[in-house]
Amino acid sequence: MKKPTQVIEILKKFKTVLLAEKKALIKNDSAKVIAVIAEKETFMEVLPTLDAKELNKEDLSGIVEEIKQLQETNLLLTKQALQYQGKMMEAITDSAKTSGSTYSKNGQYSAEKQSSIIDQSL
Repeated sequence: MKKPTQVIEILKKFKTVLLAEKKALIKNDSAKVIAVIAEKETFMEVLPTLDAKELNKEDLSGIVEEIKQLQETNLLLTKQALQYQGKMMEAITDSAKTSGSTYSKNGQYSAEKQSSIIDQSL
């Protein structure tokens, strides 16, 4: 069991990690996001073991609300990044499918559909 001051300190450290995740998501820094997620996983083991019974509700509610807001913001940023990546892949795939216009051996212009490694969706 952790002391009340330790609980607050752990929550503050978790908030710092969430802020780093938010910053990495905004900058689209995938390497940093992966590192931050690994760091978040260590907190996922610790957070359920915290005992907040001895803490003042006012002290706890402030930091918990900030953590909740950061989690929601990070989730929205993640969803936005995934949508962006999906749209980019769609645009690239569409472009690759229609860019097969060339001249044939007898000099005629032909638009052939060419196979591509990005023809398939995930």
